[in-house]
Amino acid sequence: PSDHAVGEFTFAEPPASPGMMRFSAHLVLFLRFLGIVDGQSGNQETDLAGSPNEFSEHQDLVNKILQVYIIHLMDTEQHDLIPVYAAHLRDTSLDLTYMIFLDEMMKYSLIEQQKCYSLACRYLGESVPRLVCKYAAKTMQEGRGSIEDGAEHRANACLWLCYEETMYHSALTHTLALCRDFALGGRKCYEAASTLLLQVLPDNFWKWLAALKFEASHADVNRMDMYENDTRDFLSAAQELEDWRDWYDFQDALRKWKGLHQVMVQQQVKPGSPSVSSPTRAESIQSTGEKLIDHALRLLTRQWLQMPEDAEADGHFPIPPAVVRLTCQPVHKPAGQEGIGFTAAEPAGTFNPEALESALQRELLAASSASTGGQHQPPPPTYVARVAGLVETDRVEISVQKAETGAPSSLEALEQVAYAVGWAIKGNVSQDLQDIGLNVQHLDCGESQTMCRMICRQVCLSKLVLQCIYVRHVLSSLPGGAASKKGHNLVETVVETRAGGDTATATPDSVASTKLRLTQYLTPFQCQELVLMEKKPQ
Repeated sequence: PSDHAVGEFTFAEPPASPGMMRFSAHLVLFLRFLGIVDGQSGNQETDLAGSPNEFSEHQDLVNKILQVYIIHLMDTEQHDLIPVYAAHLRDTSLDLTYMIFLDEMMKYSLIEQQKCYSLACRYLGESVPRLVCKYAAKTMQEGRGSIEDGAEHRANACLWLCYEETMYHSALTHTLALCRDFALGGRKCYEAASTLLLQVLPDNFWKWLAALKFEASHADVNRMDMYENDTRDFLSAAQELEDWRDWYDFQDALRKWKGLHQVMVQQQVKPGSPSVSSPTRAESIQSTGEKLIDHALRLLTRQWLQMPEDAEADGHFPIPPAVVRLTCQPVHKPAGQEGIGFTAAEPAGTFNPEALESALQRELLAASSASTGGQHQPPPPTYVARVAGLVETDRVEISVQKAETGAPSSLEALEQVAYAVGWAIKGNVSQDLQDIGLNVQHLDCGESQTMCRMICRQVCLSKLVLQCIYVRHVLSSLPGGAASKKGHNLVETVVETRAGGDTATATPDSVASTKLRLTQYLTPFQCQELVLMEKKPQ
């Protein structure tokens, strides 16, 4: 039995026998072929322009009969026949039906999915790119189930964009959106991002990306007219993906290293457990931990997730007003969990959207006042925030947009919005919302890629600093760990931001002499947590 809703149909049992459904589908196709339904008959229904009306009463009946039979083919796993009949659906019905079919195919092997894609290309032709892009976007934005539990499904759905090289540009854009979303989520989102970058995206995609990066940086700009975006945007997207790959490589290595350390601790406290190999294991964990600190400091000292146009936007490009839309789930965010991986397990059942909206408005207003030098008459905020609960879900939607009476948009204004949104995600936007963070499902900043990167930097860099201190704390607890000097001046550097040195040429060992300006990414609570964690090794 089926349990699908298609158009006006919702049925839990087949509406007719399989033979009758098949006969009805063939009958309406035969009548259409004869022109009785829409083609050659003298009494055909037309629209105002004189063309055959695809939404006439007869056409509605044809599409409904075909949809019911296609759903039957899905239930009986006759996947090879589905595109044959789906090719006769009008576009609206085809989109609706194939969203269900592609979702069903996610349960099957890669071989079955590739076969499904090939048959769709054979019978549906140019409709296939539209269908797979629409399904990938739908999967990324849908609110079905837990955000954490649905992360892997969202990552795997990107595979539909990777079967042909002509779709790789869409795969690049979609992958960037997922990497941003997962970076603002919990531990399972980070695991899904590793799956996306290491398993879902094929080797041919990375070869394609490397080849076009080389061509874009060396060839004539006019040779890049094959892309929807210009050369600059393509290079920026490619560089951002490389940055995310570096970020998730570090997160994956940190997660594995943390697991090994926990195993060692459990064996030490277990009565009668052998301790002969403990020094060797401790040395291995210390060596790997020092490499992790080096990796983290490289991310901190270079311009991670900052593209050239982000810094040059004020002088070279107009800055359009950013519109931030954030679909997220309020969750309890326990203090001290940022450095070891936020699990996002407990939803905040008593969350008040109005309290978050008021807190965001205060932050945006305070930022506008600070940018004007603290005038007696505070100016109106450049951006305004709205927070609303989504119907029949535990999610809220945050929107931040340009105020009608606010000052012109600028790079500084975008940074103010990024700080406010980032603090709300991290659970420190106000005292009333302490320890209530936001587990992000989808971040949408419209055309402003700079805004997306700013929000991600605001959240990720503070997490990276705390993770680095966490690794140092673990290393100090190991035998001989006190001798490790990796990143020993990091806290002093972050809090005091002493001048001297150049971030472009800084090395992990000379990070103390580098002005990182990382305090702008840390909330007051995170600064306090940073200092407390630093005191423990000492």
